Amino acid sequence: MKLYTSYWYNVRFFPRNLISLSTVVWPPKYQIKDSTGQPALIVDCPPLKPGVECEGLCDGKCANKHPWDCDFLQTYRRQLDKIDIKQFMAHLEHLAAEIKEKEHFTEDVDFAFIVYEAERNKCSERQSILAWSADNNLGIEEWRKDK
Repeated sequence: MKLYTSYWYNVRFFPRNLISLSTVVWPPKYQIKDSTGQPALIVDCPPLKPGVECEGLCDGKCANKHPWDCDFLQTYRRQLDKIDIKQFMAHLEHLAAEIKEKEHFTEDVDFAFIVYEAERNKCSERQSILAWSADNNLGIEEWRKDK
């Protein structure tokens, strides 16, 4: 099982076995289709959604600030640090096995943690997810269309 970060626009290019894990509080209202034209498999990921402690901390005016100076991203990172990583990964392994069986995949199931912002936008939950991932030796990388 491989883990990635990406954003909503890229989901339409995902192979069928790359499952989107929504880390956003409000997902897009439109239906997202995958690379086969079928509705994308999107699973809610509550532990990675910004919690109530994050509410009201982002004013969207990040252009001149460094992302780590952002109260929202600092609070979100503290939220991630509270996750029991062994339990979280065990849940993902179980979920991958369920999806593989249900969808009759022959290849392994991989997951992409989905945020709103494109990779070039450094003021994003992606930065916190990647730092948390590195601290927990998860080996998450950005998904690229050319994979």
